[in-house]
Amino acid sequence: MQRMTGIRNLIWILMMVASGCDRGVPTLSDEQWLSIQQDLQHERTELGMQRDLLEADRRRWNERQRNDPIVAATIHAAALLICCTLPLLMIALLIWPRSPEPSSESVCELLVDDLVTHADRANESVKRIGQSTIPRQPKSKKP
Repeated sequence: MQRMTGIRNLIWILMMVASGCDRGVPTLSDEQWLSIQQDLQHERTELGMQRDLLEADRRRWNERQRNDPIVAATIHAAALLICCTLPLLMIALLIWPRSPEPSSESVCELLVDDLVTHADRANESVKRIGQSTIPRQPKSKKP
């Protein structure tokens, strides 16, 4: 409401200036002039605050425009670095020396040793079985 009266008073002043002050200008009281001046001062203050808000918003956008490309370039460089090092890591894993697989000679030796051990055990068990199944004949004394 107060803004509307300030705008109305401003329009009235502009109409007076445009029509010329010589033609039947109504006189304003001191209170009216004071009210018009206060309205104008209030509008100037409001415009100043809005201008400050607009300037702060412009600074934020400017800062964002300055920082966003730096962050984007950093992310892009990191992703590129990872993509370039992955093939190198895969090649390194393929080439990396591993523990050697046992040679065929050592495997054959182990199998032969195992067979010999099993054969010896089998022979011992056969000997034991053979000794226990053969009846012993008592030794006769010859006169």
